[in-house]
Amino acid sequence: MIAARASLCGQLRLSAASALVLCRDSLWTVADDCLDLHRYDLDGHWLGQWSLVPGVLPEDPVERKACKADFEAMALLPDGALLVLGSGSTARRRRGALFGEDQQVRPIDASGLYRVLGERFQELNIEGAVVRGEQLLLAQRGNGKGGENALVLLQLQRVLADLGAGRLDAEALLEIRPVQLGELAGVPLGLTDLTLGRNGRLYYSAAAEATDSSYLDGDCLGSVIGWLDDALLPQAQRLLEPVVKIEGLCALADGNLLLVADADDPAVPAPLFRLDGAWLEEDPAADL
Repeated sequence: MIAARASLCGQLRLSAASALVLCRDSLWTVADDCLDLHRYDLDGHWLGQWSLVPGVLPEDPVERKACKADFEAMALLPDGALLVLGSGSTARRRRGALFGEDQQVRPIDASGLYRVLGERFQELNIEGAVVRGEQLLLAQRGNGKGGENALVLLQLQRVLADLGAGRLDAEALLEIRPVQLGELAGVPLGLTDLTLGRNGRLYYSAAAEATDSSYLDGDCLGSVIGWLDDALLPQAQRLLEPVVKIEGLCALADGNLLLVADADDPAVPAPLFRLDGAWLEEDPAADL
């Protein structure tokens, strides 16, 4: 697999960054171990934060993991609002929030949709989201040998109607597309985020994490960045350098990508990387 080197361009004020969206000339991110939405400029300078869920998480790591909302996916909606969703890996994590242009936060109950998805996947683990045409795509991350990567296709207009009522129901579900990503050093790659590029190309990030659980973390052997064609089949895929667990990505107007990583260590700030998008324009043959 061809390698692509990303350059460090900043460090965030949170640690376990799990999603990244470009909106209104700012970067917006959430972390899977906190309850806030953070805003940064394009150089990674912090601009503010908003609470998405009332309350304070305990400091004890075990208690914190059990109580957290596990916000893992975020998408920019057509009206400029940000939809933030939990992973769905536990009942507590089947909720989300809608952050409007008025900076008001509205709670979202995603249990209706997640209940159906939980029957389809052995371990539900929603890690990414993006609007693509008339659909909202969710990235299901497969963990370990028995995990399954997939794209969950939702009808956008039905999603928007549901969100207006404070929920996300299974009636919006169109289909589920399995995605085969391969392995890295013998460890299966799992989807971690989605974004659309300036040309409408659908990019994805994926990480090789040595765990069979959607709840417990494992050692990360590295990450890849790639893109999917119109049939949602993986095409060019590059091994990212340095070795980090990329959890979020967004595309800039110049064609480059910004990436955030999760070190799985609350004492380590989440790094922000810039990746030259030119490598994706190369011939993808034999990449996978």
